[in-house]
Amino acid sequence: MSHISPVAPPPPPPIPSVPIPQTSPGLKERPININIYTDECSWAKEYPELQKGCYLSRVCQYEAPKSCQYYSVPSTLQVGPTCGLTALSMLLGGQPTAAELLKETIAQEYTLNGELFSGQYLFEITRKYLQQRGACQLHEGVLNCNKVKELLQAGGCLLVPYDADVNHAPCLKSGHRAHWALIVGFLVDIQDKFYVLARHGKTRNLAVWSLETLSQSNANLLEFAQPKGYPDSEFLVPPGGIAGPLGLNERSILVNGLPQQVLHVC
Repeated sequence: MSHISPVAPPPPPPIPSVPIPQTSPGLKERPININIYTDECSWAKEYPELQKGCYLSRVCQYEAPKSCQYYSVPSTLQVGPTCGLTALSMLLGGQPTAAELLKETIAQEYTLNGELFSGQYLFEITRKYLQQRGACQLHEGVLNCNKVKELLQAGGCLLVPYDADVNHAPCLKSGHRAHWALIVGFLVDIQDKFYVLARHGKTRNLAVWSLETLSQSNANLLEFAQPKGYPDSEFLVPPGGIAGPLGLNERSILVNGLPQQVLHVC
């Protein structure tokens, strides 16, 4: 059966150029002031990264959402195919770093180059490091459910695998573009549509995605494909493949009890 990617929204008008300091790969970025010279998403002007994310995604352009909250987690750019480890390091405030997590996961034979095509393996690492900081649970099933929404509304976070399109938004590629993201918050618009706010290792921007679209992408992770940027590299796929019991299909990691302060926007 062929899979059809969700239709992308029309591109927003270009944002006036703002000089952005270059950041070395794998390092946490310094806060960046982002000025958007428009009335769009002005309800979030006190939260520039959120305003930019909503502006680019065409979400709540002219009316404030019913509710919105998130953790202001500094972005970290991944080095190599370490998206899952980078997302976890961001969750942990950069301690340990993705490079340190990579050494550990190689030693535990969870990965060869940083790739994590197993929700179970990332869950085991997450659980170890959250012992003194919070609690986590491996979720099996669709993301777009009351359990996940209630977790986010209570100040929780998610580690979620999904298929990433060329703009890093969720798409349906049968798992051929599998990627990990850290969900740091949510937004509910005036039509009661539920969105998630995400960080991942491929961009500086705070992403804003429909929970339904992310859920569909998470559920379509069915088969491994050699990543385009690594044609000669060997990758570790768990027994049963990415659609199996140790894989990525309809798997996510729910996290709660974090000590960081959540930002209640509205």
